[in-house]
Amino acid sequence: MKRILSAGALVIVAIAIGAYLFKKPDPTSGGLTVVSNLQAGKAKPNLVSAASKTAAQDMPVPSKKGPWPRVMAKSVTFPFGRMQVREKKTHEFVLVNEGEADLLLGAGNTTCKCTQFGFAGSSEKSEKSAVVKPGASVTLVMSWKAGEVPDRQFRHGGDVYTNDPKNPVLKYAVHGAIEMPFEMLPQVWGVGNVYSEQPGKMTATLGSKVHEKLEIISITSPSGKVLVTPAPMTLEMKSEGYVSGYVLNVEVASDIPAGLFQEEVQIKLAQTEESLKVMVTARKQGVLQLQQMAGSLFDRDSLQLQLGSFPASQGREAKMLLIVDEKEMSEPFKITESQTDPSFVSASISPLGEPSGSVHRYILTITVPAGRPHVQKTSSTPGYIRLATNHTSGEGINLGLLMYSN
Repeated sequence: MKRILSAGALVIVAIAIGAYLFKKPDPTSGGLTVVSNLQAGKAKPNLVSAASKTAAQDMPVPSKKGPWPRVMAKSVTFPFGRMQVREKKTHEFVLVNEGEADLLLGAGNTTCKCTQFGFAGSSEKSEKSAVVKPGASVTLVMSWKAGEVPDRQFRHGGDVYTNDPKNPVLKYAVHGAIEMPFEMLPQVWGVGNVYSEQPGKMTATLGSKVHEKLEIISITSPSGKVLVTPAPMTLEMKSEGYVSGYVLNVEVASDIPAGLFQEEVQIKLAQTEESLKVMVTARKQGVLQLQQMAGSLFDRDSLQLQLGSFPASQGREAKMLLIVDEKEMSEPFKITESQTDPSFVSASISPLGEPSGSVHRYILTITVPAGRPHVQKTSSTPGYIRLATNHTSGEGINLGLLMYSN
């Protein structure tokens, strides 16, 4: 009986030892087991403290007894003023050792990837550490690149570590404003209404906060209907920080076709190879005028009719008020030709009330028949309604069409 108990006890002990030696990996040991350490009779290494010691050894350490160096930095910040987006600049800082021992310097990390610095040479090909003899100096080269957007509170740099016990860390930085090279206000020139006897006019500004002088080489209107006359910039523009610029007097000719006018004007400057582009919009009031009626949604500025979302099985109908001056007409006003997208959309007119002199009123009805295919017409890919008429002026009706039939 004693032999049996002894054998059982030995089995239990063996199981306990095996469980201890082959326990699950310690998560702090990088997934390794501790078997080999136990077999070698060594404790598990402290990886965190070892890494910390390595990092600390890379930094300059002041002497405990002396003699000591004494770092003298004429400046640790540089105000660069203004620079334009995507531009790159470089600045040099000088450090002098006015002490009695070698000055050890180490460049730390920068506050962003847009900034680089190091000792001597250039910031891209520089050393991250330096030894400066007593009475000697070294150059810290810092370069930085502006981003894609304006930033009027740009400030970036990095730390320089020393073995000067009175100045163990020097914080270097460059700061200033990142600006667009040119600013056009407004960015779209909406001239508004143009009449047969009166052109449309507006005023815009073109300025720069980084270029001391702007020179306009040419202003091009593809149709020749937009005239832009530059004038010197105002005191108000100067007070807003512009160092150069123009006031632009914009005029859209009165003989543009009736309806919505839209054109891209290009301005060529001596300071850049790429022309500035600005969209000019206007709307000419002709003898045919459309107005929104209850139940319809019509944008007069963009001349777009919005039919909204509706079931294709039910279709949709919208009505607008059409006002026509027929003083030079000898026959009743009518639609002579219709082009639409989608092609199944139709348009018709019916008289509304009695005429007021030569002015007649009609209801313009736009119909999407029931049971037609599903269609989506958005602001990026709109449909259209183009109606020719028998009016003596030759004017027709051109509308953009937004709809979603599901």
